[in-house]
Amino acid sequence: MSRIRIVGGTITKTSKGATTIEVLDGHFKSNAAKENRWVGEEKGNTYHEYKAPEKKVDEKKEAIKEIECLTTLDFGSTNDKADGVNNPGMIFGKTYHFRVKSYLKDVPKNKLEIKWLLKYHNLSENKWEEIPLSVKGDSVKITMNEKNMCGRFIYVRAYVKDHATEAELKIWKHNRFRWFNRLKIHQQIKDRAKDPWKISQEYSSLCGMAALYYAMIKRDPKAYENLAKELFRTGGYKVGAYVVKPHEKALGMYETKPTDSNYKSMGMHEIDWIVLATTRSGESLNSQFVYNGFENGDMDMLKAVNWPDMLTRMCKEVAGYANAESFGLNLYSIMNKKGIEAKAHDYVSNSDLLELKKIDIKYNAGHNILMMIDSNMIEDVSGYNPINLSTNSHWVVYEGGLTFYDIHGNITTKVDQAEKVFFSIYTWGLDFKNDYLPESGNKKEVNPKYKFLYKPYYIDIKTFKSNYYGFIEVF
Repeated sequence: MSRIRIVGGTITKTSKGATTIEVLDGHFKSNAAKENRWVGEEKGNTYHEYKAPEKKVDEKKEAIKEIECLTTLDFGSTNDKADGVNNPGMIFGKTYHFRVKSYLKDVPKNKLEIKWLLKYHNLSENKWEEIPLSVKGDSVKITMNEKNMCGRFIYVRAYVKDHATEAELKIWKHNRFRWFNRLKIHQQIKDRAKDPWKISQEYSSLCGMAALYYAMIKRDPKAYENLAKELFRTGGYKVGAYVVKPHEKALGMYETKPTDSNYKSMGMHEIDWIVLATTRSGESLNSQFVYNGFENGDMDMLKAVNWPDMLTRMCKEVAGYANAESFGLNLYSIMNKKGIEAKAHDYVSNSDLLELKKIDIKYNAGHNILMMIDSNMIEDVSGYNPINLSTNSHWVVYEGGLTFYDIHGNITTKVDQAEKVFFSIYTWGLDFKNDYLPESGNKKEVNPKYKFLYKPYYIDIKTFKSNYYGFIEVF
């Protein structure tokens, strides 16, 4: 019989009798048949895929057969639809003890000839990494302090001659926020990249962080996706020289479980808590005033306050805007917005309304505006109580639609004739453009006291003046 091995190119062979064809790295296709069979197969002619000879370890040589992990693995999320938390794996920063369990045949005379290597797929750089370890012998202790290994399978290898053919142990290394389900987290990230209004502070004091990331997504959704995914997986993310991560005294945030009462009391979606709370924690005023992601009292709420200077800086350092400038938000100006003098000023001046018109012009020019207000504005409640500055101050994002109404309810462009005003804002995870349709697809009922969030409800001019502080312009 004849035998042909096709390595590449085209070949035509006429042969009598049975013929076998081997195809290397490809397939043989008949032009006369729908299946990949050689014409004439009924006469005994066949073909099959060519397979290179398998590499075999010479069992006469010293080689490692099995290795084992002596350290008990820790549980974490199963990262599947079942949403379980019984998935064993390694965690960042912990030391694990590995040992050779068995040999193919001969035990090496000198066990210091046994070498160790770690292999994993680096998701950040989309490439496989092989890390030879300097320690040698039949036992090794490895501290898992490489953050890029988080959320990946780690292949621990021990070998005498060839690490590719000797012992390998495959072990999962948990995401840094190991108790949170990756499937759920990634879906939430995708949802927010598409509809940034879904970011919500809920019961927390993280309105500034919500406004920051809302503005970030409007500029670059992919930047938010990268940050959110890497922060969840590795515990930190670097944006230029800025690193998003918890404060060193708040690293316990990594061990938070979705079932913890502290977490549940925040009422936040998983990714919103991870991104907003972690970012704010890293901006803690000092080591004695650390925000740990939870708010169990007034002091914790104060630790979460988003100061204007800080937020202005972060619009460039984190959100990636080239320009960020605040107006009317220095401490002196803010303090002067409340009290008797402020009330007297607002009675005779329309400076705040003129500034609102400037905000609208900037917005229509493509700039993003973060407004500092008292939440009383959304309730259409006016007032000049200085205590509101610490209890009701709130960050929203201006979204256009500015309309003034006169005493008769008619639209006017003259601020000195205005009695009511309307404009759209982003806040609290509500969709200002679509009557606040939540993720479920059902209309979300907004508390009646927040009527300003319904179109086209308007608020009193006095309400706006008494509850407006200033704004940050970013572009």
